[in-house]
Amino acid sequence: MKKTFFFLAALATVSLTSCSSDDSDSSNQNPDPSTSVLPKRVVWEQQDPDGFNYDITYTYNGNKLLQGNYTNGDKEKFYYTGDLITKIEYLYDGQVDAQELFEYDSNNRLVTYKYQDLEDGYQERSVFVYNTGDTITESYYSETMTSPSSTATVRILTFADGEMTKIVQQGFSTYNYTYDSKNSPFKNVTGYAAIAYAAHGDFETEGKNQNILSIVDQTNNSAYMTNTIQYNANNYPTKITSVAILDSNYPNTTDELVLKYFYE
Repeated sequence: MKKTFFFLAALATVSLTSCSSDDSDSSNQNPDPSTSVLPKRVVWEQQDPDGFNYDITYTYNGNKLLQGNYTNGDKEKFYYTGDLITKIEYLYDGQVDAQELFEYDSNNRLVTYKYQDLEDGYQERSVFVYNTGDTITESYYSETMTSPSSTATVRILTFADGEMTKIVQQGFSTYNYTYDSKNSPFKNVTGYAAIAYAAHGDFETEGKNQNILSIVDQTNNSAYMTNTIQYNANNYPTKITSVAILDSNYPNTTDELVLKYFYE
């Protein structure tokens, strides 16, 4: 699996109307059938002396994310084209330090994803090919932005009922996912469904519609990650405690992340 990646559990954008090509459209790509619950605030707490702690507050226009403010002053800006998220900018000390780019085919399916470190000129790039049936082939590249790599790590992603249930990373490991039957915090956010599986991180807690309960490293016969979840009356998570074994060579060494959700 890849580095810790915050996007899947900490979506955030900007309030400037110029950030979206269609901010007046508050339609919801994947609405909850009973309510339009949206996360107002998410708190990250890594249970480690050298860990990270983040407190993020969100604003919306309808169901489109408009701004995410970190308590330390950092921001994230989302750019929409229609109902699709096409770019996320990460601002540190007021400057764009990194960004994510999303490209889609004519069926609004994600075909290219890039995470770019603008300061160091480095990027991670994934190209997605949709196969017959319920699998997607992902070719992942780690490269400089000026010299694209021709060497890819190939992953086969398997889906069932809209959720990713397996990753086969060729030459490495096979990971199996299980889910609850509740609601993902971001399921009502416009554009989220199309990019829910763009990146894989050290801590993964949410699917497109449901929440991840466990990830098992089938190759090494170990529990890569286990999530314990508390819910509110509407069956949305209020707290997720995620425990991960990030290095299969040290199966008795775990890392823990606690996520707290507050809704509007």
